[in-house]
Amino acid sequence: MKTSFTFRHMDSTEALKNHTLDKLQRLSRYEDHELDIHAIYSVEKRHMTVEFTVTGNSHTFVCRETREDMYEAIDLAVDKLDRQLRRDKTRRKHHKGNQGSTPELIG
Repeated sequence: MKTSFTFRHMDSTEALKNHTLDKLQRLSRYEDHELDIHAIYSVEKRHMTVEFTVTGNSHTFVCRETREDMYEAIDLAVDKLDRQLRRDKTRRKHHKGNQGSTPELIG
C-alpha cells in the first residue's frame, strides 16, 4: 500500500500519519493489487477535513469527512472507504457475466 499525505493550513504530525496508517491497514484485505492512497488534511476555521483518494486495480474511491476533531474525521472516513471497497468487492465476486458456456443447440 503506497500512501501519500498532504497537509493544508496545518503542520504535519507523525501522530496523524501513524493513526491514519493504522486505520488504513484494514483496507488492504479488499484488493488483490496494491492500493495507492492519497490523504489530504485541511483546516478551515474550526472544521477539520480529511479526504482520501484510493486507487485500486481499476477503480477510484473518494471519501471526505469534516468534524471538529481530526481523529474522529479519520475514523469516519476510513469507515466510509471500508463500505465502498466491501461493496465493490461483493459486486465483483457475484458478477455473473459470461461464464464461457455456450447454449446447447436443439436440433
